Amino acid sequence: MPPAPAVALVTGAGSGMGQLAARRLAAAGASVAAVDVNDKGLAATVGRAPTMRSWTCDVSDADAVERVVKEVESALGPIDRLVHAAGICLPSLLAEQPVDEIDRTIAVNFLGTAYMVKAVLPGMLDRRRGDVVAFASLAGWLPSPRLGAYSASKHAVVAFMEVLAYENRGSGVRFACVCPPVVDTPMVAGIQARDDAALGGQRGIDPSVVVDAIDTSLEAGELFVLPGKGTKTAWRTRRFAPALIWRQIERATSRRA
Repeated sequence: MPPAPAVALVTGAGSGMGQLAARRLAAAGASVAAVDVNDKGLAATVGRAPTMRSWTCDVSDADAVERVVKEVESALGPIDRLVHAAGICLPSLLAEQPVDEIDRTIAVNFLGTAYMVKAVLPGMLDRRRGDVVAFASLAGWLPSPRLGAYSASKHAVVAFMEVLAYENRGSGVRFACVCPPVVDTPMVAGIQARDDAALGGQRGIDPSVVVDAIDTSLEAGELFVLPGKGTKTAWRTRRFAPALIWRQIERATSRRA
């Protein structure tokens, strides 16, 4: 097990994979800045964790992100690892989805990633060390009906992280773009409550499988983290046999429609 970073900033820390990542890092001895818009969730994350502090922030607000990063570094010290797990998913058929929902999805999922990375990365480059971990999704590689806006936002994260890693190769900073399949989190429960057909009845994998895979990929120098059984196979199939993937998606979603 590699040593924990001294200071970590985790977004989306009020629930799901962000919450688990924050708790794991704190348990390993890191000073953790837990960031979310959900005050109640943050309180649950930070409770009884003496090395963790919470900050409320909407990651789609560039000024708020810059302010929080400065506050965290003033309070805890230079950030050694960013785990950007904040995100939303509002399932809908694209022809029926209000434009403001698409705007919000892009703002939180993609622009939130860009804002947070842009605020944290310069210090890491100056120090020639650090980890930038951003959550995309397998949906960023495998678009599917009812998840068009979400898939588009995560595809943008995939492209952003790939270019970012290439532009900063040899810098001493490590990059990881996490692309899990469906994960058993409150977000997935919210998707199912809003549109049960969107996920085609898929059962989410355990969040710990995803978080465990991050350190493994960082140590191996692998940019794309593809946790869970069959995830890498699905990723490869989408690249080399896209028509086959669409037939599988159609079968899965038609059973739930």
